Parts: sequence; C-alpha cells; structure tokens
Amino acid sequence: MDILILIGKTIVFYFFLIIVIRIMGKREVGNLSIFDLAVYFTISDLITMSIVDKKNPIYLPAISVAILVLLQVFLSHVSLRNKKIRDLLDGKKSIIINNGDIDFAEMKKQRYSLDDLFTQLRDKGFDSISNVKWAILETSGRLSVISYDESKSDYPDPIISDGVIDYQNLAQCKKTEQWLYNEICKSKISNIKKIKLAILIDDHLCFFL
Repeated sequence: MDILILIGKTIVFYFFLIIVIRIMGKREVGNLSIFDLAVYFTISDLITMSIVDKKNPIYLPAISVAILVLLQVFLSHVSLRNKKIRDLLDGKKSIIINNGDIDFAEMKKQRYSLDDLFTQLRDKGFDSISNVKWAILETSGRLSVISYDESKSDYPDPIISDGVIDYQNLAQCKKTEQWLYNEICKSKISNIKKIKLAILIDDHLCFFL
C-alpha cells in the first residue's frame, strides 16, 4: 500500500510541477536569477518532503508551492516595470573587461579570479584577451564575451532602460547628464519615461520608444 501511495504522489507532483514551471515562464536554466533559483529549490524541497512523508496530506505542500508561484509571477511583473526592483531581485551585471582593460577592482569585488576569467574565455573560444572588448559577468554567473570585431555599440549596456537613466552606465561612457538631455532634446522626445531603451552607438544615442 505504501508503495502505491508513493507512486501516486510522484505522478501527481510530476504533472503538478510541469504546470508550475509553465506558469512561471520560459527561461533558460543558465539565465535563472538568484530569486528564480531560490523558488525552484524551495519548490523542489517541498515536493520531495511531501513525497517521502506519509503523514502530511498532499494538499499542504501544493498550497505552499502555489503561494511561491504566485509570489514569483507577481514580482516578475513588478520587476518588468521597475528597474530598481529588478536589480534588487536579479542583481546587476559586472563588467570584467571594460573596453579592452581588465577591471581588477570589479573582479575582487565579485570574488572572480583570473583563473575563472581565462577558463570562461577559453570556453568561448578566446585564447587571449587582445581581441576582447567587453567581458560581462551576468547576474546568472555566465560570462558574456564581445570581441572588437563583433562590437557594434560604444557601451554594452543601456544608458536608459524603461524610462530610467542609469547614471553608472552614463559615467562609464564618459558622458554628462547635460549631454544626455541635449541628445534627448535633439530627438524631440518630451518625456524620458517614454524611452524604453537608449544605447550609445558611434557616440550618438539610439532611442527605442
């Protein structure tokens, strides 16, 4: 009888987990944020404990999982509309190689060694940093590498995102706030909030509304 209950719980939670993952949305495993990973691990533990524990009724972990999923979906929608919350939940990327120069201070801050850097560079097919313009440590821990040949922009991250100015990126581009507002005025955009994305290409801002 116990083995039948175990099999039954496993089958139920298998299909339940498929539904949960579909609700939470499609994201590549390597691109999961810290928040996503925390939710997945918690769901995994709840389901595992429910399957092996014969005393707890099956609906209790299902309720807990449902609450977690609703929280994840709600915060995902909020973070899509608010960059500050998105940065808080997902963290921020770190530029390890900045326009051809290794940022050792940022590497130390992220506890990212030269061995880590060169291992991931080799994994991307680079045997030297001489052709690497940008190497960005993403919030998922994956290293994105852009060569001089592939680079199309002056900076690999937006200056404006979802209507919010990223002053750190603006400073990295060696541009002033006054320069930014002049560029916006030239494009006859009345409100920064209307700008979904602004990136620097050939020393000019390209706007996407």
